[in-house]
Amino acid sequence: MKEFKILKLLDKISWIFIKMGVDYPLMRRILQLKLVMDERRVPTVLVNEKKASEKKNTFRSSLFVYLFMGAFIGGFIFIPIPMFSKMNIIIAMLLFMIMTTMISDFSAVLLDVEDKNILLSRPVDSKTLSAAKLIHIINYLFRITLSISGGTLVCGAVLYGVLFSILLLIELVLMCGLVIFFTSVFYYAILSFFNGEKLKDIINYFQIALTIFMTIIYQFIGRIYNLSAISIDTKPNSWDFLLPTAWFAAPFSLVIEHNISRHIIVLTLLGIFIPVIMMILYQRLVIPHFEQRLNKLNGVGNTTRLGRNLLSNKVGQLVCKSAQEKSMFGFTYAMLGNERKLKLRIYPMIAFAYIFPIIFIMNQIDFDASFYDSIKEIGDGLNYFNLYYSVAILSSLFSFIRLSENYQGAWIYKVLPIDQPSKIIKGALKAFILKFIIPAFLFISILFVLLFGKRILPDLFLMFVNMMLIIILSIHMGKKELPFYLDFQYAQNGNNAARVLLMFLLSGIFAAAHIVAILIHPMAIYINLAISFVIVAVLWQVTFRFSWKQIEM
Repeated sequence: MKEFKILKLLDKISWIFIKMGVDYPLMRRILQLKLVMDERRVPTVLVNEKKASEKKNTFRSSLFVYLFMGAFIGGFIFIPIPMFSKMNIIIAMLLFMIMTTMISDFSAVLLDVEDKNILLSRPVDSKTLSAAKLIHIINYLFRITLSISGGTLVCGAVLYGVLFSILLLIELVLMCGLVIFFTSVFYYAILSFFNGEKLKDIINYFQIALTIFMTIIYQFIGRIYNLSAISIDTKPNSWDFLLPTAWFAAPFSLVIEHNISRHIIVLTLLGIFIPVIMMILYQRLVIPHFEQRLNKLNGVGNTTRLGRNLLSNKVGQLVCKSAQEKSMFGFTYAMLGNERKLKLRIYPMIAFAYIFPIIFIMNQIDFDASFYDSIKEIGDGLNYFNLYYSVAILSSLFSFIRLSENYQGAWIYKVLPIDQPSKIIKGALKAFILKFIIPAFLFISILFVLLFGKRILPDLFLMFVNMMLIIILSIHMGKKELPFYLDFQYAQNGNNAARVLLMFLLSGIFAAAHIVAILIHPMAIYINLAISFVIVAVLWQVTFRFSWKQIEM
Protein backbone atom coordinates (compact mmCIF):
# COMPACT_ATOMS: atom_id res chain seq x y z
CA MET A 1 0.00 0.00 0.00
CA LYS A 2 1.18 3.52 -0.79
CA GLU A 3 3.24 5.35 1.82
CA PHE A 4 2.25 8.99 2.37
CA LYS A 5 4.48 11.81 3.61
CA ILE A 6 2.15 12.55 6.50
CA LEU A 7 2.53 8.96 7.72
CA LYS A 8 6.32 9.32 7.75
CA LEU A 9 5.92 12.56 9.67
CA LEU A 10 3.61 10.90 12.20
CA ASP A 11 6.12 8.07 12.67
CA LYS A 12 8.56 10.61 14.12
CA ILE A 13 6.07 11.69 16.78
CA SER A 14 4.40 8.31 17.32
CA TRP A 15 5.40 8.40 20.99
CA ILE A 16 2.82 11.17 21.57
CA PHE A 17 -0.03 8.93 20.41
CA ILE A 18 1.29 5.96 22.40
CA LYS A 19 1.32 8.08 25.59
CA MET A 20 -2.28 9.11 24.84
CA GLY A 21 -3.28 5.44 24.86
CA VAL A 22 -3.72 5.16 21.09
CA ASP A 23 -2.77 1.95 19.30
CA TYR A 24 -0.42 3.74 16.89
CA PRO A 25 0.27 0.90 14.36
CA LEU A 26 -3.47 0.31 14.02
CA MET A 27 -4.21 4.06 13.80
CA ARG A 28 -1.54 4.40 11.10
CA ARG A 29 -3.08 1.58 9.04
CA ILE A 30 -6.61 3.08 9.31
CA LEU A 31 -5.31 6.51 8.30
CA GLN A 32 -3.40 5.01 5.39
CA LEU A 33 -6.61 3.40 4.09
CA LYS A 34 -8.49 6.70 4.42
CA LEU A 35 -5.81 8.55 2.45
CA VAL A 36 -5.92 5.94 -0.32
CA MET A 37 -9.70 6.32 -0.53
CA ASP A 38 -9.30 10.12 -0.72
CA GLU A 39 -7.25 9.72 -3.88
CA ARG A 40 -9.94 7.58 -5.52
CA ARG A 41 -12.85 9.84 -4.59
CA VAL A 42 -13.82 12.23 -7.43
CA PRO A 43 -14.16 15.76 -6.01
CA THR A 44 -16.95 18.12 -7.06
CA VAL A 45 -14.64 20.32 -9.14
CA LEU A 46 -13.69 17.27 -11.24
CA VAL A 47 -17.20 15.86 -11.51
CA ASN A 48 -17.23 16.25 -15.30
CA GLU A 49 -13.83 14.69 -15.89
CA LYS A 50 -13.35 11.41 -17.71
CA LYS A 51 -13.06 8.22 -15.76
CA ALA A 52 -9.68 8.20 -14.11
CA SER A 53 -7.53 5.14 -13.87
CA GLU A 54 -7.13 3.67 -10.43
CA LYS A 55 -3.56 4.97 -10.30
CA LYS A 56 -4.61 8.56 -10.98
CA ASN A 57 -4.75 10.76 -7.88
CA THR A 58 -8.03 12.63 -8.37
CA PHE A 59 -7.65 14.43 -5.04
CA ARG A 60 -4.30 15.84 -6.14
CA SER A 61 -5.85 16.90 -9.44
CA SER A 62 -8.55 18.78 -7.54
CA LEU A 63 -5.85 20.58 -5.55
CA PHE A 64 -4.44 21.94 -8.82
CA VAL A 65 -7.89 23.31 -9.65
CA TYR A 66 -8.02 24.97 -6.22
CA LEU A 67 -4.53 26.35 -6.79
CA PHE A 68 -5.71 27.97 -10.01
CA MET A 69 -8.67 29.52 -8.21
CA GLY A 70 -6.34 30.60 -5.42
CA ALA A 71 -4.08 32.34 -7.93
CA PHE A 72 -7.08 34.27 -9.20
CA ILE A 73 -8.08 35.29 -5.66
CA GLY A 74 -4.49 36.25 -4.87
CA GLY A 75 -4.51 38.70 -7.78
CA PHE A 76 -6.78 40.96 -5.74
CA ILE A 77 -3.75 41.83 -3.62
CA PHE A 78 -2.52 44.10 -6.41
CA ILE A 79 -5.72 46.20 -6.56
CA PRO A 80 -4.79 49.70 -5.33
CA ILE A 81 -7.37 50.05 -2.55
CA PRO A 82 -6.92 50.26 1.25
CA MET A 83 -5.72 47.08 2.94
CA PHE A 84 -8.83 46.66 5.11
CA SER A 85 -11.18 46.75 2.09
CA LYS A 86 -8.86 44.60 -0.01
CA MET A 87 -8.53 41.88 2.61
CA ASN A 88 -12.29 41.95 3.25
CA ILE A 89 -12.80 40.97 -0.39
CA ILE A 90 -10.05 38.34 -0.39
CA ILE A 91 -11.06 36.75 2.93
CA ALA A 92 -14.72 36.70 1.86
CA MET A 93 -13.73 34.70 -1.23
CA LEU A 94 -11.43 32.40 0.76
CA LEU A 95 -14.11 31.77 3.39
CA PHE A 96 -16.71 31.10 0.72
CA MET A 97 -14.47 28.63 -1.11
CA ILE A 98 -13.38 26.85 2.08
CA MET A 99 -16.91 26.70 3.48
CA THR A 100 -18.48 25.50 0.23
CA THR A 101 -15.74 22.93 -0.29
CA MET A 102 -16.19 21.75 3.30
CA ILE A 103 -19.89 21.12 2.74
CA SER A 104 -19.62 19.71 -0.79
CA ASP A 105 -16.50 17.50 -0.61
CA PHE A 106 -15.38 17.52 3.03
CA SER A 107 -18.71 15.98 4.05
CA ALA A 108 -17.38 12.61 2.87
CA VAL A 109 -14.68 12.93 5.55
CA LEU A 110 -16.53 14.68 8.38
CA LEU A 111 -19.68 12.54 8.07
CA ASP A 112 -17.93 9.23 7.58
CA VAL A 113 -19.74 6.65 9.73
CA GLU A 114 -18.85 3.53 7.77
CA ASP A 115 -15.51 3.09 9.53
CA LYS A 116 -17.25 3.16 12.92
CA ASN A 117 -19.81 0.59 11.79
CA ILE A 118 -17.12 -1.74 10.45
CA LEU A 119 -14.17 -1.27 12.79
CA LEU A 120 -15.75 -0.86 16.23
CA SER A 121 -17.20 -4.35 15.92
CA ARG A 122 -13.62 -5.61 15.72
CA PRO A 123 -10.72 -5.25 18.17
CA VAL A 124 -10.42 -1.49 17.49
CA ASP A 125 -11.02 0.92 20.38
CA SER A 126 -12.86 4.21 19.85
CA LYS A 127 -9.86 6.32 20.94
CA THR A 128 -7.69 4.89 18.14
CA LEU A 129 -10.45 5.35 15.57
CA SER A 130 -11.15 8.94 16.72
CA ALA A 131 -7.45 9.80 16.52
CA ALA A 132 -7.25 8.48 12.95
CA LYS A 133 -10.37 10.44 11.97
CA LEU A 134 -9.10 13.66 13.58
CA ILE A 135 -5.73 13.50 11.79
CA HIS A 136 -7.52 12.66 8.55
CA ILE A 137 -9.74 15.74 8.92
CA ILE A 138 -6.79 18.01 9.75
CA ASN A 139 -4.75 16.72 6.81
CA TYR A 140 -7.67 17.04 4.38
CA LEU A 141 -8.60 20.54 5.48
CA PHE A 142 -4.98 21.73 5.61
CA ARG A 143 -4.23 20.67 2.02
CA ILE A 144 -7.42 22.16 0.60
CA THR A 145 -7.07 25.42 2.54
CA LEU A 146 -3.42 25.81 1.59
CA SER A 147 -4.27 25.25 -2.09
CA ILE A 148 -7.09 27.80 -2.08
CA SER A 149 -5.03 30.41 -0.23
CA GLY A 150 -1.70 29.65 -1.93
CA GLY A 151 -2.07 32.47 -4.47
CA THR A 152 -2.77 35.02 -1.73
CA LEU A 153 0.20 33.80 0.33
CA VAL A 154 2.60 34.18 -2.60
CA CYS A 155 1.21 37.45 -3.97
CA GLY A 156 1.06 38.97 -0.48
CA ALA A 157 4.68 38.00 0.21
CA VAL A 158 5.78 39.60 -3.08
CA LEU A 159 3.96 42.87 -2.36
CA TYR A 160 4.23 43.18 1.44
CA GLY A 161 6.94 40.76 2.51
CA VAL A 162 7.08 37.49 4.45
CA LEU A 163 5.30 39.05 7.44
CA PHE A 164 2.07 39.13 5.40
CA SER A 165 2.26 35.40 4.68
CA ILE A 166 3.01 34.52 8.31
CA LEU A 167 0.05 36.59 9.45
CA LEU A 168 -2.22 34.97 6.83
CA LEU A 169 -1.13 31.45 7.87
CA ILE A 170 -2.09 32.22 11.48
CA GLU A 171 -5.42 33.62 10.29
CA LEU A 172 -6.06 30.54 8.16
CA VAL A 173 -5.83 28.33 11.25
CA LEU A 174 -8.41 30.53 12.99
CA MET A 175 -10.59 30.66 9.88
CA CYS A 176 -10.55 26.86 9.57
CA GLY A 177 -11.57 26.54 13.21
CA LEU A 178 -14.49 28.89 12.58
CA VAL A 179 -15.48 27.03 9.41
CA ILE A 180 -15.36 23.61 11.10
CA PHE A 181 -17.53 24.93 13.94
CA PHE A 182 -20.19 26.43 11.68
CA THR A 183 -20.15 23.44 9.32
CA SER A 184 -20.60 20.98 12.19
CA VAL A 185 -23.37 23.10 13.75
CA PHE A 186 -25.03 23.27 10.33
CA TYR A 187 -24.93 19.47 10.01
CA TYR A 188 -26.05 19.05 13.62
CA ALA A 189 -29.05 21.36 13.10
CA ILE A 190 -30.11 19.51 9.94
CA LEU A 191 -29.76 16.11 11.61
CA SER A 192 -31.73 17.34 14.63
CA PHE A 193 -34.83 18.05 12.55
CA PHE A 194 -34.43 15.84 9.48
CA ASN A 195 -33.16 12.39 8.57
CA GLY A 196 -29.88 11.51 6.94
CA GLU A 197 -31.42 11.55 3.46
CA LYS A 198 -32.37 15.23 3.81
CA LEU A 199 -28.82 16.06 4.83
CA LYS A 200 -27.49 14.26 1.75
CA ASP A 201 -29.88 16.31 -0.41
CA ILE A 202 -28.64 19.57 1.12
CA ILE A 203 -25.01 18.52 0.60
CA ASN A 204 -25.90 17.82 -3.02
CA TYR A 205 -27.25 21.36 -3.39
CA PHE A 206 -23.98 22.77 -2.07
CA GLN A 207 -22.06 20.60 -4.54
CA ILE A 208 -24.19 22.07 -7.32
CA ALA A 209 -23.55 25.60 -6.00
CA LEU A 210 -19.78 24.98 -5.95
CA THR A 211 -19.82 23.66 -9.53
CA ILE A 212 -21.79 26.70 -10.71
CA PHE A 213 -19.53 29.10 -8.82
CA MET A 214 -16.36 27.59 -10.31
CA THR A 215 -17.70 27.89 -13.86
CA ILE A 216 -19.01 31.43 -13.42
CA ILE A 217 -15.66 32.56 -12.03
CA TYR A 218 -13.96 31.34 -15.21
CA GLN A 219 -16.28 33.62 -17.19
CA PHE A 220 -15.42 36.70 -15.13
CA ILE A 221 -11.67 36.27 -14.73
CA GLY A 222 -10.93 38.70 -17.55
CA ARG A 223 -13.39 41.31 -16.28
CA ILE A 224 -12.99 41.22 -12.52
CA TYR A 225 -9.92 43.42 -12.41
CA ASN A 226 -12.02 46.41 -13.39
CA LEU A 227 -12.36 46.71 -9.61
CA SER A 228 -9.07 48.59 -9.70
CA ALA A 229 -10.97 51.61 -11.01
CA ILE A 230 -13.39 51.62 -8.08
CA SER A 231 -13.01 54.20 -5.34
CA ILE A 232 -13.81 52.66 -1.97
CA ASP A 233 -14.63 54.59 1.18
CA THR A 234 -13.20 52.96 4.34
CA LYS A 235 -15.05 54.82 7.08
CA PRO A 236 -15.55 52.68 10.19
CA ASN A 237 -19.00 51.09 10.37
CA SER A 238 -20.73 49.52 13.35
CA TRP A 239 -21.81 46.49 11.29
CA ASP A 240 -18.15 45.56 10.77
CA PHE A 241 -18.25 43.93 14.21
CA LEU A 242 -20.79 41.39 12.87
CA LEU A 243 -18.71 40.43 9.82
CA PRO A 244 -16.13 37.61 10.16
CA THR A 245 -14.37 38.98 7.07
CA ALA A 246 -13.80 42.26 8.91
CA TRP A 247 -12.40 40.41 11.95
CA PHE A 248 -9.79 38.69 9.81
CA ALA A 249 -9.05 41.72 7.60
CA ALA A 250 -8.34 44.06 10.52
CA PRO A 251 -4.98 42.50 11.61
CA PHE A 252 -3.52 43.19 8.15
CA SER A 253 -4.44 46.86 8.43
CA LEU A 254 -3.00 46.86 11.96
CA VAL A 255 0.30 45.12 11.15
CA ILE A 256 0.97 46.13 7.53
CA GLU A 257 -0.44 49.67 7.49
CA HIS A 258 0.14 50.33 11.22
CA ASN A 259 -3.46 51.44 11.66
CA ILE A 260 -3.92 51.58 15.45
CA SER A 261 -7.43 52.98 15.51
CA ARG A 262 -9.79 51.61 18.16
CA HIS A 263 -12.04 50.18 15.43
CA ILE A 264 -9.24 48.07 13.93
CA ILE A 265 -7.91 46.91 17.32
CA VAL A 266 -11.34 45.71 18.50
CA LEU A 267 -11.92 43.87 15.21
CA THR A 268 -8.49 42.22 15.51
CA LEU A 269 -9.29 41.00 19.03
CA LEU A 270 -12.62 39.62 17.81
CA GLY A 271 -10.78 37.76 15.03
CA ILE A 272 -8.57 36.08 17.63
CA PHE A 273 -10.91 35.32 20.51
CA ILE A 274 -14.14 34.34 18.72
CA PRO A 275 -12.54 31.50 16.65
CA VAL A 276 -10.71 30.23 19.77
CA ILE A 277 -13.97 30.24 21.75
CA MET A 278 -15.72 28.49 18.87
CA MET A 279 -13.07 25.76 18.73
CA ILE A 280 -13.37 25.19 22.50
CA LEU A 281 -17.16 24.94 22.19
CA TYR A 282 -16.74 22.56 19.26
CA GLN A 283 -14.45 20.31 21.30
CA ARG A 284 -16.53 20.27 24.49
CA LEU A 285 -20.13 20.61 23.30
CA VAL A 286 -20.51 19.88 19.60
CA ILE A 287 -18.37 16.75 19.13
CA PRO A 288 -20.04 14.54 21.81
CA HIS A 289 -23.59 15.25 20.55
CA PHE A 290 -22.56 15.47 16.89
CA GLU A 291 -21.26 11.90 16.87
CA GLN A 292 -24.62 10.70 18.22
CA ARG A 293 -26.53 12.56 15.52
CA LEU A 294 -24.37 10.97 12.83
CA ASN A 295 -26.06 7.65 13.61
CA LYS A 296 -29.02 8.99 11.62
CA LEU A 297 -26.95 8.58 8.48
CA ASN A 298 -27.18 4.81 8.97
CA GLY A 299 -30.93 4.97 8.48
CA VAL A 300 -32.64 5.28 5.15
CA GLY A 301 -35.20 8.05 5.09
CA ASN A 302 -38.33 8.10 3.01
CA THR A 303 -37.53 10.31 0.06
CA THR A 304 -40.85 9.83 -1.65
CA ARG A 305 -42.71 13.06 -2.24
CA LEU A 306 -46.32 11.95 -2.30
CA GLY A 307 -47.85 15.20 -3.55
CA ARG A 308 -45.42 15.51 -6.43
CA ASN A 309 -45.85 11.87 -7.37
CA LEU A 310 -49.63 12.27 -7.53
CA LEU A 311 -49.24 15.33 -9.73
CA SER A 312 -46.77 13.58 -12.03
CA ASN A 313 -49.11 10.58 -12.33
CA LYS A 314 -51.99 12.84 -13.36
CA VAL A 315 -49.82 14.59 -15.95
CA GLY A 316 -48.58 11.21 -17.17
CA GLN A 317 -52.18 10.12 -17.72
CA LEU A 318 -52.69 13.16 -19.96
CA VAL A 319 -49.51 13.12 -22.06
CA CYS A 320 -48.90 9.38 -22.41
CA LYS A 321 -50.98 6.98 -24.50
CA SER A 322 -50.06 3.41 -23.57
CA ALA A 323 -49.95 1.96 -20.07
CA GLN A 324 -46.26 1.08 -20.55
CA GLU A 325 -45.40 4.65 -21.49
CA LYS A 326 -47.32 5.97 -18.46
CA SER A 327 -45.43 3.60 -16.18
CA MET A 328 -42.10 4.73 -17.62
CA PHE A 329 -43.15 8.36 -17.20
CA GLY A 330 -43.81 7.86 -13.48
CA PHE A 331 -40.66 5.78 -12.98
CA THR A 332 -38.46 8.36 -14.71
CA TYR A 333 -39.99 11.28 -12.83
CA ALA A 334 -39.32 9.57 -9.50
CA MET A 335 -35.76 8.60 -10.48
CA LEU A 336 -34.93 12.14 -11.59
CA GLY A 337 -35.90 13.37 -8.13
CA ASN A 338 -33.72 10.85 -6.28
CA GLU A 339 -30.58 10.61 -8.43
CA ARG A 340 -28.16 12.95 -6.65
CA LYS A 341 -25.22 12.51 -9.01
CA LEU A 342 -27.48 13.07 -11.99
CA LYS A 343 -28.78 16.31 -10.50
CA LEU A 344 -25.17 17.32 -9.90
CA ARG A 345 -24.70 17.13 -13.69
CA ILE A 346 -28.02 18.67 -14.73
CA TYR A 347 -28.60 21.58 -12.34
CA PRO A 348 -25.36 23.43 -13.13
CA MET A 349 -26.24 23.20 -16.83
CA ILE A 350 -29.67 24.68 -16.12
CA ALA A 351 -28.00 27.47 -14.16
CA PHE A 352 -25.76 28.20 -17.15
CA ALA A 353 -28.86 28.33 -19.36
CA TYR A 354 -30.03 31.18 -17.10
CA ILE A 355 -26.71 32.91 -16.68
CA PHE A 356 -25.13 33.04 -20.15
CA PRO A 357 -27.94 34.94 -21.94
CA ILE A 358 -27.99 37.45 -19.08
CA ILE A 359 -24.20 37.87 -19.25
CA PHE A 360 -24.39 38.60 -22.98
CA ILE A 361 -27.14 41.17 -22.40
CA MET A 362 -25.16 42.82 -19.59
CA ASN A 363 -22.29 43.27 -22.03
CA GLN A 364 -24.63 45.48 -24.08
CA ILE A 365 -25.34 47.89 -21.22
CA ASP A 366 -23.90 51.34 -21.84
CA PHE A 367 -22.60 52.51 -18.46
CA ASP A 368 -21.95 56.01 -19.83
CA ALA A 369 -25.70 56.50 -20.38
CA SER A 370 -28.41 56.30 -17.72
CA PHE A 371 -29.35 52.80 -16.63
CA TYR A 372 -33.00 53.32 -17.65
CA ASP A 373 -32.09 54.50 -21.15
CA SER A 374 -29.64 51.63 -21.59
CA ILE A 375 -32.19 49.00 -20.51
CA LYS A 376 -34.88 50.59 -22.72
CA GLU A 377 -32.55 50.49 -25.72
CA ILE A 378 -31.81 46.80 -25.07
CA GLY A 379 -35.52 46.06 -24.62
CA ASP A 380 -36.33 47.55 -28.02
CA GLY A 381 -33.69 45.48 -29.81
CA LEU A 382 -33.17 41.84 -30.77
CA ASN A 383 -30.98 40.77 -27.86
CA TYR A 384 -33.62 38.27 -26.80
CA PHE A 385 -32.13 35.98 -29.44
CA ASN A 386 -29.47 35.26 -26.83
CA LEU A 387 -32.08 32.83 -25.51
CA TYR A 388 -30.91 30.42 -28.18
CA TYR A 389 -27.89 29.83 -25.94
CA SER A 390 -30.38 28.55 -23.36
CA VAL A 391 -32.09 26.48 -26.05
CA ALA A 392 -28.76 24.83 -26.95
CA ILE A 393 -27.85 24.08 -23.33
CA LEU A 394 -31.27 22.77 -22.34
CA SER A 395 -31.45 20.63 -25.49
CA SER A 396 -28.26 18.84 -24.47
CA LEU A 397 -29.57 17.84 -21.05
CA PHE A 398 -31.56 14.80 -22.16
CA SER A 399 -28.35 12.95 -22.99
CA PHE A 400 -27.63 12.76 -19.24
CA ILE A 401 -30.68 10.60 -18.60
CA ARG A 402 -28.69 7.51 -19.59
CA LEU A 403 -26.56 7.90 -16.42
CA SER A 404 -27.40 6.54 -12.99
CA GLU A 405 -25.89 5.58 -9.66
CA ASN A 406 -28.14 2.51 -9.75
CA TYR A 407 -27.27 1.46 -13.28
CA GLN A 408 -27.01 -2.20 -12.20
CA GLY A 409 -30.80 -2.35 -12.17
CA ALA A 410 -31.01 -1.76 -15.94
CA TRP A 411 -31.42 -5.52 -16.47
CA ILE A 412 -35.09 -5.03 -15.62
CA TYR A 413 -35.72 -3.54 -19.07
CA LYS A 414 -35.19 -6.97 -20.64
CA VAL A 415 -37.50 -8.86 -18.33
CA LEU A 416 -40.39 -6.40 -18.48
CA PRO A 417 -43.19 -7.21 -20.96
CA ILE A 418 -42.37 -4.26 -23.22
CA ASP A 419 -42.46 -5.10 -26.91
CA GLN A 420 -41.28 -1.70 -28.18
CA PRO A 421 -38.32 0.05 -26.50
CA SER A 422 -39.54 3.33 -28.00
CA LYS A 423 -42.24 3.39 -25.31
CA ILE A 424 -39.53 3.46 -22.64
CA ILE A 425 -37.70 6.37 -24.24
CA LYS A 426 -40.89 8.32 -25.05
CA GLY A 427 -42.13 8.05 -21.47
CA ALA A 428 -38.70 9.04 -20.13
CA LEU A 429 -38.43 11.97 -22.53
CA LYS A 430 -41.84 13.36 -21.57
CA ALA A 431 -41.00 13.07 -17.86
CA PHE A 432 -37.65 14.76 -18.42
CA ILE A 433 -39.24 17.63 -20.33
CA LEU A 434 -41.83 18.12 -17.60
CA LYS A 435 -39.26 17.87 -14.78
CA PHE A 436 -36.48 20.05 -16.15
CA ILE A 437 -36.96 21.57 -19.60
CA ILE A 438 -40.34 23.30 -19.23
CA PRO A 439 -39.69 24.84 -15.76
CA ALA A 440 -36.24 26.06 -16.80
CA PHE A 441 -37.37 27.57 -20.09
CA LEU A 442 -40.49 29.08 -18.48
CA PHE A 443 -38.40 30.81 -15.81
CA ILE A 444 -35.93 32.41 -18.23
CA SER A 445 -38.79 33.32 -20.57
CA ILE A 446 -40.55 35.26 -17.80
CA LEU A 447 -37.36 37.22 -17.15
CA PHE A 448 -37.04 38.07 -20.85
CA VAL A 449 -40.70 39.09 -21.14
CA LEU A 450 -40.17 41.51 -18.25
CA LEU A 451 -37.20 42.98 -20.10
CA PHE A 452 -38.38 42.90 -23.73
CA GLY A 453 -42.15 43.00 -23.32
CA LYS A 454 -45.05 40.89 -24.61
CA ARG A 455 -43.92 41.38 -28.20
CA ILE A 456 -41.50 38.46 -27.89
CA LEU A 457 -44.16 35.89 -26.86
CA PRO A 458 -44.46 34.44 -30.42
CA ASP A 459 -40.66 34.26 -30.55
CA LEU A 460 -40.60 32.36 -27.25
CA PHE A 461 -43.13 29.84 -28.56
CA LEU A 462 -41.01 29.34 -31.67
CA MET A 463 -37.85 28.91 -29.57
CA PHE A 464 -39.56 26.26 -27.44
CA VAL A 465 -40.81 24.33 -30.49
CA ASN A 466 -37.32 24.57 -32.03
CA MET A 467 -35.89 23.22 -28.77
CA MET A 468 -38.21 20.22 -28.95
CA LEU A 469 -37.14 19.76 -32.58
CA ILE A 470 -33.46 19.79 -31.61
CA ILE A 471 -34.00 17.22 -28.84
CA ILE A 472 -35.88 14.85 -31.18
CA LEU A 473 -33.24 15.34 -33.88
CA SER A 474 -30.50 14.42 -31.41
CA ILE A 475 -32.39 11.21 -30.53
CA HIS A 476 -32.99 10.48 -34.21
CA MET A 477 -29.34 10.94 -35.22
CA GLY A 478 -27.69 9.55 -32.08
CA LYS A 479 -27.45 6.19 -30.39
CA LYS A 480 -30.64 4.71 -29.05
CA GLU A 481 -29.91 4.54 -25.33
CA LEU A 482 -32.20 3.53 -22.48
CA PRO A 483 -32.53 5.73 -19.40
CA PHE A 484 -30.45 5.04 -16.30
CA TYR A 485 -28.46 2.17 -17.81
CA LEU A 486 -24.92 3.61 -17.69
CA ASP A 487 -22.54 4.27 -14.81
CA PHE A 488 -21.20 7.81 -14.48
CA GLN A 489 -17.60 6.67 -14.81
CA TYR A 490 -18.22 5.52 -18.39
CA ALA A 491 -19.67 8.85 -19.54
CA GLN A 492 -16.81 10.19 -21.65
CA ASN A 493 -16.30 13.94 -21.91
CA GLY A 494 -15.58 13.67 -25.64
CA ASN A 495 -19.05 12.31 -26.34
CA ASN A 496 -20.70 14.95 -24.18
CA ALA A 497 -18.72 17.74 -25.84
CA ALA A 498 -19.75 16.46 -29.28
CA ARG A 499 -23.41 16.42 -28.22
CA VAL A 500 -23.26 19.96 -26.86
CA LEU A 501 -21.47 21.16 -30.01
CA LEU A 502 -24.21 19.58 -32.14
CA MET A 503 -26.89 21.33 -30.06
CA PHE A 504 -25.20 24.70 -30.51
CA LEU A 505 -24.86 24.09 -34.24
CA LEU A 506 -28.54 23.20 -34.62
CA SER A 507 -29.57 26.10 -32.38
CA GLY A 508 -27.53 28.46 -34.55
CA ILE A 509 -29.25 27.20 -37.70
CA PHE A 510 -32.73 27.62 -36.21
CA ALA A 511 -31.81 31.03 -34.77
CA ALA A 512 -30.67 32.17 -38.22
CA ALA A 513 -33.96 30.97 -39.76
CA HIS A 514 -35.84 32.76 -36.99
CA ILE A 515 -34.04 36.05 -37.63
CA VAL A 516 -34.55 35.80 -41.38
CA ALA A 517 -38.29 35.24 -40.82
CA ILE A 518 -38.52 38.40 -38.71
CA LEU A 519 -36.57 40.48 -41.23
CA ILE A 520 -38.79 39.33 -44.10
CA HIS A 521 -42.08 40.20 -42.42
CA PRO A 522 -43.36 40.30 -38.81
CA MET A 523 -46.03 37.70 -39.65
CA ALA A 524 -43.44 35.32 -41.12
CA ILE A 525 -42.65 34.14 -37.62
CA TYR A 526 -46.03 32.38 -37.49
CA ILE A 527 -45.21 30.55 -40.73
CA ASN A 528 -41.88 29.54 -39.20
CA LEU A 529 -43.70 28.36 -36.07
CA ALA A 530 -46.14 26.27 -38.12
CA ILE A 531 -43.33 24.68 -40.15
CA SER A 532 -41.32 23.80 -37.04
CA PHE A 533 -44.39 22.35 -35.35
CA VAL A 534 -45.20 20.14 -38.37
CA ILE A 535 -41.57 18.93 -38.52
CA VAL A 536 -41.69 18.05 -34.81
CA ALA A 537 -44.92 16.08 -35.28
CA VAL A 538 -43.57 14.17 -38.31
CA LEU A 539 -40.15 13.55 -36.77
CA TRP A 540 -41.76 12.27 -33.58
CA GLN A 541 -43.51 9.55 -35.55
CA VAL A 542 -40.37 8.65 -37.53
CA THR A 543 -37.82 8.75 -34.71
CA PHE A 544 -39.50 6.34 -32.32
CA ARG A 545 -39.55 3.38 -34.67
CA PHE A 546 -36.75 1.11 -33.57
CA SER A 547 -36.37 -2.38 -32.20
CA TRP A 548 -34.47 -3.86 -29.28
CA LYS A 549 -31.63 -4.75 -31.65
CA GLN A 550 -30.92 -1.05 -32.19
CA ILE A 551 -30.75 -0.27 -28.48
CA GLU A 552 -27.32 0.49 -27.00
CA MET A 553 -26.90 -1.69 -23.89
